[in-house]
Amino acid sequence: MAVFAFDNSSNHAAFSKDALVANRMNLNLGGKQPVMRNTYFRPNNQLQLMVFPTTHNDENLECQDSSRTYCCARQVISLEPDFLVQKGAIEELIENAGHKCIFFPKFHCELNFIERYWGAAKRYSRENCNYSWEGLQRVVPESLDSVTLITIRKFSRKCWRYMDLYRKGIDRKLVEYAVKNYKSHRRIPEGVLEELNKLK
Repeated sequence: MAVFAFDNSSNHAAFSKDALVANRMNLNLGGKQPVMRNTYFRPNNQLQLMVFPTTHNDENLECQDSSRTYCCARQVISLEPDFLVQKGAIEELIENAGHKCIFFPKFHCELNFIERYWGAAKRYSRENCNYSWEGLQRVVPESLDSVTLITIRKFSRKCWRYMDLYRKGIDRKLVEYAVKNYKSHRRIPEGVLEELNKLK
């Protein structure tokens, strides 16, 4: 089993065409009616077709009061368990193939070593490209190959040090200080943690 890790970009959170997404629904015939996958309605797991039958009821789709839980059809259905657990297309694809998909926390690029890899590759590109189309075609593959496996592993270990400190409750400013000054293999030594906790 492989583990695929992604940052929280909107592309990675995109839903498949037949996903159960309340915001895509309409309650009247016509328009851009999405063809959503069938689901099951609790508590007896009754089959629920998500495409209009020939007979249907017009209801209030849009919520006029966001503080109310059951004010409109869209709000009601968005709170159903099958809608709440709907995963993005990329996550479904990976898990259906028998692998694991994880996402890095939002706004924490320091936890994702690929960001450091891209940064190093882009720096190589800036320093070695004449910014013509031909130049970019030549230098982009070179830039990706310019970052050695040893360097990538160093990036990964640095990310592990960030994770180790966050798990132990050290805040952002002290984390930056500790990661810069203590380069243990994957974690910060306990003695250092005691010193950092005194500074909090």
